[in-house]
Amino acid sequence: MTMKSAYVKSTLISFYSQKRTSFLLCKKPIGILRYAILCFLLVIILFTFVFEFYYRHGHCAVAESYSKKNMKLTHQVMNMLDDLSITYWPDCQSLLNVLRNETYNVWDHDVDLSIEWPFESNYIHSELNDIDFFIEKFEEYGFIVEYYPNRQLLSLSSPDKRTARQAHVDLWLWTRHYENDRTIVLQLLDYSFKYQSRLFSDVYPLKSAAWLGRNINIPIRSHKIAYKEFGASYPKARVFRRDCFHNLFNLRWL
Repeated sequence: MTMKSAYVKSTLISFYSQKRTSFLLCKKPIGILRYAILCFLLVIILFTFVFEFYYRHGHCAVAESYSKKNMKLTHQVMNMLDDLSITYWPDCQSLLNVLRNETYNVWDHDVDLSIEWPFESNYIHSELNDIDFFIEKFEEYGFIVEYYPNRQLLSLSSPDKRTARQAHVDLWLWTRHYENDRTIVLQLLDYSFKYQSRLFSDVYPLKSAAWLGRNINIPIRSHKIAYKEFGASYPKARVFRRDCFHNLFNLRWL
């Protein structure tokens, strides 16, 4: 073998070795990426399996202790509203509970109550039309209050509890409006509601009903409101996947 051939061979071997090393260096992160993607897909598959089992066989139920705390909190909130002479009524899923003669469903993670706010000028506690004072008054009763002005929502929970994960009562603030200078509506423009501008005559006068072992008031045309919110199937209890995900993700089943 000539010196020139030996030089060429040595150069090719050196070039090949460099390329092989570069390839292996590039391949390593690709392997890690593939492993990460595989783990991610396995987590999704596992979560989907757990979710479907929780939905189909667990009925998206919250823990019994959670439900008991929620019912206790609900009574405390209603007692406070009664003390303050604030007219309220069950709404959303809670209204369905009343219409179906249910206490609550095993998957219910909160209770919904509604009031008309601001109050009339002749209301005995008209100072509560100041939202800051309103919240302070609730806090005097020992509640943790989270206010969402864009949603017209007050979320009430017990002390040292996070409202998103723990038992809580949602208090919706409906505002009176006049359409065409004659038609009176109660309005709440939040994505949670389909019937966002409710006819005054669909709500008032409130009528008496029984729920949670006490007398409460519900809208005069509660069935119409329930139909507009949930459709023709509202008389039958039904769990929604979004509520199931909400309960699973927030560990309310523990």
